[in-house]
Amino acid sequence: MGCFRQILPLAAILPSCGLSCQRSPLDDGLPAKLDCSSCHGNKDNAAPPLALNGSTSTSDNGVGAHQSHMTGVSISAPVACTECHPVPTLMNGDAHPDPLARGTVTQFLGPLAQTGGATPTWNRTKETCTNTYCHGATLPGTFKPAAPLWTKVDGSQIKCNSCHGVLPADLGGSHPLHTAYTCDTCHTRVTSADLTIIHRDLHVDGEVDVSMAVGTWDPVTRTCADTDTANGCHGSNPW
Repeated sequence: MGCFRQILPLAAILPSCGLSCQRSPLDDGLPAKLDCSSCHGNKDNAAPPLALNGSTSTSDNGVGAHQSHMTGVSISAPVACTECHPVPTLMNGDAHPDPLARGTVTQFLGPLAQTGGATPTWNRTKETCTNTYCHGATLPGTFKPAAPLWTKVDGSQIKCNSCHGVLPADLGGSHPLHTAYTCDTCHTRVTSADLTIIHRDLHVDGEVDVSMAVGTWDPVTRTCADTDTANGCHGSNPW
């Protein structure tokens, strides 16, 4: 039956990695046009569920945290498919990854995952990714984040201490000298005093966003100036 279906170039249907993929079923239940979600994903996007094996459970490797990455969570914006997968220009042919025959489907190719010189790797057996910028591998300090488990989608792996640790020394730099202040003092645009991410597009985005209600930050010299000295802040000091 496949010969009666139109196989669309991915560039025509996948401008942002699947957000516009739709199914168009015929009377026999098969899609009129083959797009990404014809085999995996759903009517909203091409990320599982459904997985290729038909699974809808996040405990299944083929489903896992796909939707958390595809649509974004409370702490970060959506992650493009290309950060973790080689996305082909055609759905047929050798260019399309095949988990059953032609090697791994997960290859960290995107710039975000490799920010700061990170060298991400995927372990299918353990269902973990390691050394990714996205999960704190390049953060300064003494804290070393645990490798996130792909099939654990309960929110426990996106808490502040999952990547940043809990002690001032965990954060590195001059953070230990600023224990009298809450995170929003220097990251006003990103977080609130109670550690709620208020602008997820500025978190896990490849940049360190330093923004203060009073004061300025120079990312080149790594110094702040004109800070709120009336409330105990210093003047212009290097980080």
